[in-house]
Amino acid sequence: MKHLEDTPWWICDPDDTNYVAYSDTDSIYIHAEPLLKHLYPDFEEMSSEDKDDKLEEIALKYQDIITDSYNDLAKNCFNVPTHRLEMKTECVIRSAYFRATRRYAQWITKQEGIVKESLDVKGLEFKKANFPPILGEFFHKALVDTLKGASQNEIDERIKSFKEEILNGTVPLEKLANPTSVKKIK
Repeated sequence: MKHLEDTPWWICDPDDTNYVAYSDTDSIYIHAEPLLKHLYPDFEEMSSEDKDDKLEEIALKYQDIITDSYNDLAKNCFNVPTHRLEMKTECVIRSAYFRATRRYAQWITKQEGIVKESLDVKGLEFKKANFPPILGEFFHKALVDTLKGASQNEIDERIKSFKEEILNGTVPLEKLANPTSVKKIK
């Protein structure tokens, strides 16, 4: 994946701050906290739910602005008077981890205007079938805790404890093995 710091000049001047956290073919994730802090000086004191509401409010406003600009795009770039281009805010995420294209995790707090609490994980290695389940469970819990704001110290202690369990033999070797079969052994 191309680093977001290498954004082309027509998207963001080199001297400007790039707030795009992640993008792929049909999605774009914007780091909105600086804008929210600018618009709402008391943003840090707000409840998480109020922060989510303010974020959704801004996202919906920008959704409409971008959709309106598609009229010019269709006319000037594609030479068509009518189009079906539309920007749509799908979800509000409180935190996320982006590793590469189509490899991410996000903690969704609102989806299409409906309040929810869900973790959406795409393409990360620990979710694959050939990954040892005990390690997958450990990484999943660490990811959830990180996205929900656990401290670095808490995560580090959990990692050290799990490493000790593995090294002292508390975790059976077969649980650490790759979950694959062996065939044609005589």
